[in-house]
Amino acid sequence: MAPHGKELAEDLKKRIVALHKDGLGYKKIAKTLKLSCSTVAKTIQRFNWTGSTQNRPRHGRPKKLSARAQRHIQRLSLGNRRMSAASIAAEVEGVGDQPVSAQTIRRTLHQIGLHGCRPGRKPLLKMMHKKARKQFAEDKQTKDMDYWNHVLWSDETKINLFGSDGVKCVWQQPGEEYKDKCVLPTVKHGGGSVMVWGCMSAAGTGELQFIEGTMNANMYCDILKQSMIPSLRRLGRRAVFQHDNDPKHTSKTTTALLKKLRVKVMDWPSMSPDLNPIEHLWGILKRKLEECKVSNIHQLRDVVMEEWKRTPVATCEALVNSMPKRVKAVLENDGGHTKY
Repeated sequence: MAPHGKELAEDLKKRIVALHKDGLGYKKIAKTLKLSCSTVAKTIQRFNWTGSTQNRPRHGRPKKLSARAQRHIQRLSLGNRRMSAASIAAEVEGVGDQPVSAQTIRRTLHQIGLHGCRPGRKPLLKMMHKKARKQFAEDKQTKDMDYWNHVLWSDETKINLFGSDGVKCVWQQPGEEYKDKCVLPTVKHGGGSVMVWGCMSAAGTGELQFIEGTMNANMYCDILKQSMIPSLRRLGRRAVFQHDNDPKHTSKTTTALLKKLRVKVMDWPSMSPDLNPIEHLWGILKRKLEECKVSNIHQLRDVVMEEWKRTPVATCEALVNSMPKRVKAVLENDGGHTKY
């Protein structure tokens, strides 16, 4: 008998049909040609339905997974976005008793529109944070650009001597993994870094000050008097100062100073760097610094200050102009994360 699952030759199919037309039954045809009765029956039935012994065109190999199994895979992946393809394969195999490879799982997920991506890094938002963010957005959704143009945005950031703390990608050909252009150079203990405080508005960058050592409330108050106040005064009497809820910013010492100086301070929701346009300005600055060749901290400080002062006003203006969209995005996501 022919092996199970093997395709019959076209001549053999025609002989089956010819013998059946001569009046032979399934059993006699099977015995004569040394085939199984089911093979003979299916061949004759296909001929009766289609009028031909040839197979109909196929669209590739039949899917290994049933529609039910695919829905199970989709539920698993959506239920736990961090579940690996290998783990899903083991789960599916345990339920359906059918061996499935991780590659089959990936292919199935791709077909239903799910792709493995590097997750974006965002602050952990608790319910209290989402409520505060939503309340902020509701309060600010009616503000026009004249209001946002009078806001002085501020923040601190760390700038590394050798590249950023983020993930970098390079284009390389096979065998080029260890070429100088395809590796990210590192040095022991990071090579050093500088901490800076800066501010900006729609009118351009404000003062930038380097932070020596660990900043406390007293040091922050000195920065406010030396760098923030001059930048704020340039915006006129309607100016509003923004800073986040870092303990140094909300301390009694800082609060008392701002009250004494009669500074209008914007109520700010915690865990909301996506609402602060200066965060994107830091990113722009750091990308520019990567193009500069510096070998020590002193050079780094000089280049940072130079690039900060060279930042076009149009760049700052464009970032501030995005505030209505940022506020809208927070409302649409019910206080959750946004793309900013």
